[in-house]
Amino acid sequence: MKEKPKERDLIARAIVVQDGAVLVNQSRNAKTGEEYFALPGGHIDPGESSVDALEREFEEELDAKIAVYDLCFVSESIYAGRRVSETQRHELVLYFHGDLTSELACNGKEIISPEKDKNFQWLPLEILPDSNLLPESIKNYLISTIAETETQHYEFSDSMQSSA
Repeated sequence: MKEKPKERDLIARAIVVQDGAVLVNQSRNAKTGEEYFALPGGHIDPGESSVDALEREFEEELDAKIAVYDLCFVSESIYAGRRVSETQRHELVLYFHGDLTSELACNGKEIISPEKDKNFQWLPLEILPDSNLLPESIKNYLISTIAETETQHYEFSDSMQSSA
């Protein structure tokens, strides 16, 4: 019987599309050697909202600001893990539409990240079907929605508006 993961990671990621490309981080699975792309974002800390987590992750990983809009997709994955020491990993990922509200630091064609292990880049939408964007479910979602030229965004707020 397979050993089950002891905990579930709750993660927020952003779908940021500009000039015909989606913002991704290229990485390598240390366990399998497989190269893959993932959308930017990260773990949601206990007591932290999804929106606050995305804003924090963009600040930490890209030194950038993001406007976070509607929750558009949820995925759940249980897989072998990315690190040699992991037995299994269980992730629940919330995907939000987002727009950059500040410029990304670039050095020529490369996006500069304060975190040296990150390799952010713009993945052209036309090569998305042949890319290794993980999980496969978010890649399929993006491919199916690329034809939409304009998306209406809904902003989330923790405050209630009072009527006068």
